[in-house]
Amino acid sequence: MSENKYFAYKQYFRRMASLATTRDPGGWRVLRHRRKLGADASKSFTERIKHLERWARTLIRIRPPDSSGFLQSRSGTSAIEFAIVAPVFILLVFGMIAYGIYFGALHSVQQMAADAARTAIGGLNEAERKTLAQRYIDLNGDGYVLIDKTKLTVDAKDSANDSEQFVVSLSYDARQLPIWNLLTMLPMPEQTIKRSSTIRVGGI
Repeated sequence: MSENKYFAYKQYFRRMASLATTRDPGGWRVLRHRRKLGADASKSFTERIKHLERWARTLIRIRPPDSSGFLQSRSGTSAIEFAIVAPVFILLVFGMIAYGIYFGALHSVQQMAADAARTAIGGLNEAERKTLAQRYIDLNGDGYVLIDKTKLTVDAKDSANDSEQFVVSLSYDARQLPIWNLLTMLPMPEQTIKRSSTIRVGGI
């Protein structure tokens, strides 16, 4: 390669390096090679040619600007994924909280009905059994989780199908539970919890 051709290549690659350093974040590598090239005038002509070839390979490795980079860019993908997943995740979390509280109250009402029925078994007749069941709920209703005994309605009586069965039915107004306004889009159960328990009163 002649000296004139070498300097022509040198000038061409310097122009490309200037373009790369202004358009590509990786252009600093080309700028570094360009400065080395200017500072290596003491090297032999062959060494400078080899250095220029390495410089050219560096330029080739640099990715040119792409007009479609906006469509291919991956920046912000986490934010987009979160925007898609977050509503479903929030709905599931609030749903678990709301239904967990509701099922806790439902279990308490069912347990109270069973305990009242066991207490009523000591009565000699229907009226006495009903009194015992009502008394148990009045004394112990507030001891059950998520239950306010003033919101309870008690219906205790002998079974219509079997006189030896005594049934305690409870109806609980659950509107005071802190779940109904968590999310308006969340499907919720009925606001009145109804549970019952049956026990055999015995006899000969």
